Amino acid sequence: MPLISSVPSSDADWQKLAEETQSKLVIDEASGQGLVSKLTCESLAKTVDHTLLKLDATEAQIDALCEEAKTDKFATVCVRLNWVPRAVSNLKGTGVGVACVVGFHEGTYDTEAKIKEATSAITAGATELDVVINYPQLLSRSYAAVFDELVAIRAATSPTPVKLILETSQLQPSDIVAATTLAAFAGLDCVKTSTGFNGRGASVEDVRTMKAAIKAVGRGEGEGRMPLVV
Repeated sequence: MPLISSVPSSDADWQKLAEETQSKLVIDEASGQGLVSKLTCESLAKTVDHTLLKLDATEAQIDALCEEAKTDKFATVCVRLNWVPRAVSNLKGTGVGVACVVGFHEGTYDTEAKIKEATSAITAGATELDVVINYPQLLSRSYAAVFDELVAIRAATSPTPVKLILETSQLQPSDIVAATTLAAFAGLDCVKTSTGFNGRGASVEDVRTMKAAIKAVGRGEGEGRMPLVV
């Protein structure tokens, strides 16, 4: 069950919830080993977002990205907004989705700008959204503002899946727990570690913390599970 029945309304209440979540963390270092042993190349491919986000990407590179995704049967390609129409056209009828980043990579765009980018991506044919959290705001413990933004994005884009990039390289474990808790209560579909553009990127320890936080906050497997990806 969730730790609380109502959604916190103040930064202090969110801080209390994050601390309660942190106190309930159970880090399972063996988690996932059984799943890994059962993975095939085909099943692994279906978990991959094949990504090209550099600012100087070319048409030829986007086309190659899409061809690789079709050949290897990846879940999606992930691109910036300006490349969504081309990716959608290239992948029509293939079963490969198109994910678009939002607020990438700094996360500090205002809420209105993020919503505009997200809805424009959906209009262009994006099937998933990878939203970067405003992690400077998170680090200042302005939790209510972060939550309000996530709720607004979720409301504006439903039912399109929204995945939240936490930029874990810039966060302490307690911040990762707080961000994961906010994402869960905002009704987002997934949490991700990092943009790959800032700091060390993803780590196994970060993933374990995120997974443990999802379970501790009552959004784990069997309880309206929030998926977890790197």
